[in-house]
Amino acid sequence: MVTDPTGSMPPRLTQRSVTVLSAEQGADVHLSCAAQANPPPTFTWFRDQFGQLRPVTQSARVTPSQDVLHIRHLSPEDAGRWVCRVSNQFGEQRLETQLTVTAQLSAHVQPHLQVVNSGDSATFNCSVTGSPIESVWWMRNAEPVLSISDGEASTGSRVRLLSQQVLHVGGVSRSDRGMYQCFVRNDRESAQGSAELRLGDTVPELQSTFIEQVLRPGSPVSLHCSATGSPPPQFSWFLDGELLTASSVGHRYAIGQYVDQAGDVISHVNISSARVQDGGRYTCKASNSLGSITHSARLNIYGSPYIRAIGTLHAVAGHDVTLRCPYSGYPISAISWERRGKELPADLRRSRGKGGSLTISRVDPAVDAGSYVCSVRGNSGELARREIQLTVNNPPVMEPFFFPSSLQEGSRAQVTCSISSGDLPIEFAWLKDGQPLPPSLQVEEKKGGAFFTFLVFNQVTSRHSGSYTCVASNSAATVNYTAQLLVKVAPQWVMEPQDVATLAGGSLTVHCQAQGFPQPQITWMRGQERLSSDFQPLDYADGRTALTPNGSLVIQSVGPKDEGYYLCRAANGIGPGLSKVVSLAVNEPVKFDTPARNVTARRGESVTLSCDVKGDHPIQVYWLFNEQRIHHNNYRFSLSEVKLDTGLQSHLVIQQSDRQDSGLYVCEADNMFGHSKQTTLLAVQEPPDPPVNLEVVEVGSRAVRLSWRPPFDGHSKLIGYNVQYKASPPSSHGEITDWQHANTLNLSISAVETGDRAEGGEQQQHTSVLSGLHPATTYHIRMLAINGIEPSVFTDPIAAKTQEEAPVGPPQSVHIETLGPDQLLATWKPPKAELWNGDLLGYVIYWNVHGTSPGFGGNHTSSHTVHGMSVNQFRLTDLRKFTHYDVTVAAFNGVGIGPQSAVVTAATQEGVPEAPPQNVACSPLSSQSVKVTWSPPPANQHGGLLQGYKVIYRPVQKDSIIRLASSEVKRTSSVETYLHGLLKFTNYSVRLLAYTSVGDGVVSDTVYCATEQDVPGPPAGMKALALTGDSILVSWLPPDQPNGIIVQYTVYVVEGGRVKPSSFSVRVGPSSETVFEVRSLVELQRYEFWVTASTIVGEGEGTRPIPQAPNSRAPARIASFSQTLRHADKSNVILPCVCVGLPIPTITWRRSTEIIRGEPSSNHELSPQGTLNIHHLDKSKEGNYTCMAKNLWGEDQVTYQVLVLMAPDAPSLELQLTTSRTINLRWKAAGDGGAPIQGYVLSYKRDHGNWQEVQLDADRMSYVLQSLHCGATYHTYLTAHNKVGNSRTSGIVTAITKGGAPLLPSSSELISANATSISLQLASWPDGGCPIVYFVVEYRPLSGNNRNWLLVDNNAPAEQISLRDLQPATWYQLRLTAHNDAGSTRAHFSFATTTITGETIPPPNDLQDPSTGAQFYRDVYVMVPIVCAAVVLLSAPLLGYIALHRRTCVRTEGYSKPGRNLPESHSVCSSSAEMDNKRNCQQVYSSSPVKPEGHHHHHNPKHIETASAEIYEMSPYATFAMAASPATRELSTTTLDYTVQFKTFGHSENDSGIHQDQMPAGRSSKKHSRHVASSDGESSRQIAQQVASRMRHASSKPHHRDKQPAAESAIHGDSESDTSGSPSAVSSYRVPIKPPASRSLELYRLDSSTESNETSPLSERHQTPRHYPVSGNSHKTTPIGSGPGLHRGLLAPHASSESSSAEDEASFSSYRLQPPSGFSDSRELSEAECDRDNTLQLDKLLARFQHQKEQERLQFTIHV
Repeated sequence: MVTDPTGSMPPRLTQRSVTVLSAEQGADVHLSCAAQANPPPTFTWFRDQFGQLRPVTQSARVTPSQDVLHIRHLSPEDAGRWVCRVSNQFGEQRLETQLTVTAQLSAHVQPHLQVVNSGDSATFNCSVTGSPIESVWWMRNAEPVLSISDGEASTGSRVRLLSQQVLHVGGVSRSDRGMYQCFVRNDRESAQGSAELRLGDTVPELQSTFIEQVLRPGSPVSLHCSATGSPPPQFSWFLDGELLTASSVGHRYAIGQYVDQAGDVISHVNISSARVQDGGRYTCKASNSLGSITHSARLNIYGSPYIRAIGTLHAVAGHDVTLRCPYSGYPISAISWERRGKELPADLRRSRGKGGSLTISRVDPAVDAGSYVCSVRGNSGELARREIQLTVNNPPVMEPFFFPSSLQEGSRAQVTCSISSGDLPIEFAWLKDGQPLPPSLQVEEKKGGAFFTFLVFNQVTSRHSGSYTCVASNSAATVNYTAQLLVKVAPQWVMEPQDVATLAGGSLTVHCQAQGFPQPQITWMRGQERLSSDFQPLDYADGRTALTPNGSLVIQSVGPKDEGYYLCRAANGIGPGLSKVVSLAVNEPVKFDTPARNVTARRGESVTLSCDVKGDHPIQVYWLFNEQRIHHNNYRFSLSEVKLDTGLQSHLVIQQSDRQDSGLYVCEADNMFGHSKQTTLLAVQEPPDPPVNLEVVEVGSRAVRLSWRPPFDGHSKLIGYNVQYKASPPSSHGEITDWQHANTLNLSISAVETGDRAEGGEQQQHTSVLSGLHPATTYHIRMLAINGIEPSVFTDPIAAKTQEEAPVGPPQSVHIETLGPDQLLATWKPPKAELWNGDLLGYVIYWNVHGTSPGFGGNHTSSHTVHGMSVNQFRLTDLRKFTHYDVTVAAFNGVGIGPQSAVVTAATQEGVPEAPPQNVACSPLSSQSVKVTWSPPPANQHGGLLQGYKVIYRPVQKDSIIRLASSEVKRTSSVETYLHGLLKFTNYSVRLLAYTSVGDGVVSDTVYCATEQDVPGPPAGMKALALTGDSILVSWLPPDQPNGIIVQYTVYVVEGGRVKPSSFSVRVGPSSETVFEVRSLVELQRYEFWVTASTIVGEGEGTRPIPQAPNSRAPARIASFSQTLRHADKSNVILPCVCVGLPIPTITWRRSTEIIRGEPSSNHELSPQGTLNIHHLDKSKEGNYTCMAKNLWGEDQVTYQVLVLMAPDAPSLELQLTTSRTINLRWKAAGDGGAPIQGYVLSYKRDHGNWQEVQLDADRMSYVLQSLHCGATYHTYLTAHNKVGNSRTSGIVTAITKGGAPLLPSSSELISANATSISLQLASWPDGGCPIVYFVVEYRPLSGNNRNWLLVDNNAPAEQISLRDLQPATWYQLRLTAHNDAGSTRAHFSFATTTITGETIPPPNDLQDPSTGAQFYRDVYVMVPIVCAAVVLLSAPLLGYIALHRRTCVRTEGYSKPGRNLPESHSVCSSSAEMDNKRNCQQVYSSSPVKPEGHHHHHNPKHIETASAEIYEMSPYATFAMAASPATRELSTTTLDYTVQFKTFGHSENDSGIHQDQMPAGRSSKKHSRHVASSDGESSRQIAQQVASRMRHASSKPHHRDKQPAAESAIHGDSESDTSGSPSAVSSYRVPIKPPASRSLELYRLDSSTESNETSPLSERHQTPRHYPVSGNSHKTTPIGSGPGLHRGLLAPHASSESSSAEDEASFSSYRLQPPSGFSDSRELSEAECDRDNTLQLDKLLARFQHQKEQERLQFTIHV
C-alpha cells in the first residue's frame, strides 16, 4: 500500500548518494535521481566542469526531466560527474553519478618521420582517442625509453616527457635513432602508434685509430684513422702540431683517404723509409660542418734526440696552454723546459704532462709570453735543444646590445656591436637567425672603427623580425652576441566573420581569424543592435560558449538567448585593429534557460525575482507562491513585464524581505509553441559565522586532523568549508601575512566530507584530515565556512608542527682515511636537507671487520653516536691493526636513525703485535742448553704480518755474579728454539715477543728455567801447611764455577815417589769448613796434596798439586786466603785469619800502614783466634786489610780487599709527554753503588690521593702510566734498588693529564621541546677533553611562587633524557651541571614548552639569564672587571697628581754638580722627602759595622767617611764570609780565603721610588746628591763603572768630606744584575741590587733573624750589636735613597722619630707593597770577574785600610 506523505518532510534520497555508471559511446543513458519529500521537491541537474558545478540546460542530446536526465548518442565528452540536487523549503539532498564513456582506443604518433641533425632536439606527439585511458608509455626499438618506472623523468634528463603524450629527445645522438612506439592501455584493451627518428647531419666519430709505435730507422710506417659522420668528414694530418701536406713532407710520405662500403672515411699516412727525424707526435683530425675530432699518438724512431723547428705557438689569455716539445729520437731519458736560462719548476700554474709536455694554467700575456727552450736528453747523454716562441693573444670581449622594444613597421632602427677589449685587428660579421644577412632585407652594415660596427634599418618591416648575431674574431678567439628584433605588425583578416542562423538545440561555429605581430588577440562581444555601442564581452563561463585557438566562436546547444548581434575584434596594440558585427538568429518554443533556481537575499533587502522566458511571441506569464497565484493587489509584491526580442522578462519585487518570504516561487509561461515553468526557491539568508573551535586534535608526520564545530549558517545551508594552510617560512617569526603567496594551497572540502552527521547535527563536531604535509614543518591553518550567500571570514590562524620522521636520506660523500695502525678517520657530509625530516641531532657510525656478518646492530658491528648536526668526522680508535673494516654512516634525528650510507672499506696500518706469545714454556736440556716453546699470539692481535719472534734471556743474578749480565736476544720464525752456550747450573729468565715489520710487540711474562748441574771446576785456591811433625793442614776455597750444588770435597795425598794417592772425603754441610787436617804423616817426608769438588753429577777437576812436608818446627803460615770481599753498607764483616805454626805465631792486623788494635771506639774487634770483625761498615772503612802472622821460623800474610756496596744513586726522572689518560715517563740511571741495579719502583699519586707503586725491571728506562684520570694532576718519583737497598727518591715530577672541565654546550643541540616535555641530548655536551661521568639535572618554572630548583637526576648519564609532565606554553629555567675527572661546569638555560599545536611562544619581558640579569652582582666575572674599572677611574686623577708632583720634585732637585750646595729648606716636595726619609730610616742595615774606639772618632770627618763606606745594607739571599777570630789583623786577599760563610734570607722590604735628601728638623747641613738613571737594558758593568768612578772621586778628594756625605751616589734602575760597588772590606764582591718600588713599609714587631723573610723592626735594628750609630756635633748624614748599589750613611740616633708624622703615615699607605725583585736566575758574576773589573779600586782600598787606626772590626764578604 502506497500512502502520500503527511506533514512537512525535507528531501530524502531513496538510492545511494553516489553511483557509478559506464556506457559505450553512441548509446543512450538515463540518469535517475529518486527522492521523497513533502512538499514535492524540485530536481535540478548540474555537471562538473573544471571543478565547478554548471546547471544543465536542455539541448538536442541532453534533456533534464525532473528526476531523470536523458543523454542521447553518448560521446566521450559526456564522461564525468553529474549532480542532482533535490530541494524544498525544508532542505535539500544531492546525488552524484560518475559517468564513464567507453570507446575503442587508438594511438597515432606525429610526425611519423623525423630527420634530426646531431645535437638537435626531436619531439613526438601521441594522439590518443577512445576512453577510458588508464596509462600511456613510450618505447624505442621495443625497449623502454625512460628508466623511471612511473613513466616520468626529471626535467634535467635528455629524454623526458613534456606531458604524458608528448616525448622530447634533446641532444640527439646516434644512440637515439630508431622506431619510437606510443602505447595506450585500459583494463579492456590497448593500442599503439609508432614513428621513426632518423639521424641527419652528425659530428664525426672515430672508428679506428693508430697506436704509439717504436721502430728502427729504415722501417716502413703506415698510420691509419677511420671516422664516420654526415656529411662525410675530411681528414688532416699533423706532426707535432704542424700540418702535413704533400709539398711539406716530400716523396717519402704518402697521404690519402677513401670511403669504404660501410660509409666510413679511412685516411692514412705512409712513410716508405722512416728516419729519426720522422719521429714525433702524429695527429689525425676528422672534420665536417658540424664539428671535428682528433687522435694523437707518438711514433718513436731509434736514434739520437732531435728537435724540429716549429712555428710560433699561440695561446689565448686566461686559458690553459700545453707546450709540446717537437722532438724525435728514442730512447729519451729526460725532457726539460727552460726560460730565461733557468729550468722551469713545477708549481701551481705550471705542470708537466706525459711526454714531457708543459701545461701553463690561466696564461697571462705579461708573464707567460716569450721564448721557451725545450731540452731533450738521450740515454747515451746526447742533448738536443730548441727554442719555441709562445704568443699570448687576448680574445675580444663584446658588450651586450639590444633592439628597441617598441619598433613598428615603418620605423627606423640602429644597433651597435662594440668590442671593449681584445687584440686588434678584429673582424666583424652579422647573422640573422644563424645565416648571413640576405640582401633582400636592405639592411646596411657599417663599420664604425677598429672595434665597433653598426646595423642600420632604414624602414623595418615584419620580415626584419628575428635574431641578429654579431660575430667578432681576432687571432685569439671568436665571440658573438645575439639580440632579438621584434617588429610589430597591425592585424589583417585571414577569415572574416559572416552572419549565421541556426535551430535551437544545435551547435554553432562563427569563424574569425586574423594575423599580425604580436599575434592579434581575438575578442568576441555581444550587443543589442548591429550599430549599437554597448557591446559587452562574451561570458564563456556557462560551458556552452567556447573560443577556439584560431579565434572562432563555438556555441553548444544554441538557444534563443544566443540570438543577437556579435562583434569579433582582432587587436594586438598596433593600429586601430579589426572588427566585424555579425547576427545570430535562433527560433524556438517558449522555455526557460533555467527550469529551477535558488535565490538568496539578505534579510531586509528588496528582492527581485526575474523570470526570463525565451521563445516567440506572444507569451503569457503568471506567478505562484506556495501554489497560490500572486495578484497585483498585494501591497508587498509588485509585478512588471518587459517584452524582449528574444522573449519576455517578468519581474516580481518583494519589498523588505523577511524570513516568511522564503519559499518556492513558480513562474509559468505559455506561447503558441508550448508551456513551461520555472521554479525559484527564495531563501532570505545571512552570511555564516566562521567555524567554531578550530583546533588540531591529531598530529602526524605527514598529516594533521582538524576538528571544529559548524557555525551559525545564516539560514542558508552550509555548502562547504575552505581550508588554507601554509608552511611557516624560517623568517616569519611564527606569523603568516601573505596568504595569497604562491606557496599557499587552498583545499576545499564540502560539509558532508567532514564526517557522518546525524539529522539536525549541525552542531556535531566535524573533523577532517589535512594530508600531504612534510615532516617536522610548522603549518599555519585557517578556515572559513561557505553558505549560499557568501563565505564567512577566516578563523584566526592556528599553528601545527608535524612530527618528525627518521631521515630518509643517507649522509653524503663518506670518506675513510687511515690515521694509524689502530685508527681510521671517517668524514662525511650531511644528507640533502629535504631528506632530514626534522632537525638532525647527529650521526651513527657503524663499522665491522670486512668479511664478517654486517648489519644494523649485528653481533659483529660496532657503532658510535656523535651528536651535533655540524659534526662531519669521527675518529675510529682501538681498532685491530692491519685489518679491513667496512664503515657506514647514518644520520638521526629525534625520531630515529635514517638509512645507512654505502659501505666504504678501509684498512688500518700495520702495527706491532698487541699480545705476547702464548703458553711460553722452558725446559732444560743439558747443563748449557734449554728448550723454549710457545704458541703465537691470538690471531686477532697480531697487528700485522708476523716476521718472527725474539727470545730475550739472561741469567738471574747470583751473589757470585758481581755485574748483572746483559740480556741476549735470539730471533727465530718458528714456535720453539734451543738456547745453547749457557752458564751451567744457572737460573735463566726467558721472555718472548713477536714482531712485525713495524716493530716489536708486547713482551710476555717472564718464565724461569735452570740449566742442569755439571761437574764443578777446581777449587779456587788451595794451601797445604805444616801443622805439626805428623800432620798437614789443607785449606781451600770453593770453586769459582761450582756448576751445581757441591756435595763434598775430596782431599788427595800422595807420598813422594808413589803413584796411588790416598783420599779423604769432606762432606759439605751447613757448618762444614773448607779445611782438613791430614794426620799420621812422617815428619819431613815430602807429600803432594790436591783437592777436588763433587756435585751429584760427579767429581770435578782437582787443584794443582802442592808439595809439603810435616815439620815440628812449623813456620808461621796463614790458612786463609787473600780475597776481595763486597759487603753492604752498615753491615758487619768478618775477616778470618787462621794461622798455623810452632811456636804459635803472633797475629797483627793492618789497614794500609795503620795497625788495627781493636779499640771499641774504632768499630774494629779482634777475636782471640785472630779474626777481625768490622762493625757498621761504611765507605770510610773501605780498603785493604792485611793479616800478618809471625813466629820464629817464618812469617806469612794475607790481604783482604773490602769493598763497600752502597745503595744506588737517585735516578733522574723526567716527563716525556701526557695524554688524557696516560703519562709517559723516562729516566736515566745514576751510579749503582757497586752492585747491579735489580729494579725500580715508580711511585705516583693523584692530588690528594694515596701513593701507588709500580715494580719495574732493571732494564726498563721508560714507563707509561695508564688508566689515569683525565685532566688531573699527578706526582711521581722513582727509586732504584740493588742488593744493598733502595736509592734516594728522584725529584718529584708533576704532570697534568690532558683535558679539562666540560665546556659550555650549544642550547640548540642540547634542548628540544614540545608541549609537555623536553629532550636533553646530554651526549652533545662538549667534554673539554675528558669524558663526562655524570650530570646533575635541575629545573624550575621561570615565573610563579615556586622558585626552588626541582631535582630530576643527580647522577644522569651522558645520554638522552626527558623531562616530562611540563605545562604547555610555559617558560622554565634549566640548570645542568656536568662532571668529569677534571672538574665540573654548571650552565643555565631558559626554554619554553610549545603550545598543544606545536607553536612557540614569545619570551616574557622579564626573562633574564640566570647567570646575568638581576643577579649579576653574584657573578665574579662581572663584578671584578666592574670594580677594577671603577678603581682605575677613581685612581686616575690621583696618579696624575702624583706624577705631576714628582716631576716638579725632580725638576726642582735637578742634577747637582760636585761641590754645589743645596738649600737647607725642605719645603719643596716635603711630603715626598719625609716619606723617603722614613723609608730610609726603616731600611738601614749595617752589614760591616765599625766599632769606634772612642767617641772622639765621631767628630772626625775622615772617620765618618770611612765608617759610612763600610756600612751598607745586608742584602737578602747573600752569602757572607766571617773572619775566624775577631782579633785585629790586616786585611789582604789571603785573609779572605779563611772565612766562614753564612747566608742571609730574602726579606720583603723594597725601597720607595722617591729619592730625596731629608735633613732632620732644626738641623742645618750642606749636602750634595747625585742621581744616575739606569734602564732595564743597562748592563751591570756600566753601573759598576759608574759606582767605581764615584768611589775614585770620593777617595781622591778627602778635603771635601765635610761637605759630602759618605753615601753620595745613588743609582736608580730596575736592572736585576749585580752592580753594587760598595767599598767594603773586599770591594770586588758586590751587593745585590734591589730596584726601587713605590710603597710604604710597616714596622713589624718581630724579632730579627737571618732566617726570616720579614722586615726587621727598626727598634730591634737599633739594638743589634752590629749597628753603630754615629753621634756628635759634626754633620750628620742621613740616607739619600735606596737603589742598586746604594751605600747607606750612618744613621743618627732616633732618626726614625724625627721625621715621622701622621701625614707621613698617610702618604706611605698610598704605595703598595711589592716583593723584592733584585734577585734573579740570571747569570751572576764570578769572583774572578769581579776582581778583574775592580783591580785598581781594590789596590787603593787596601792601601787606605792598612792605614786605618781602627783595626778591630767584624769583616764580611758578600757573595751574591
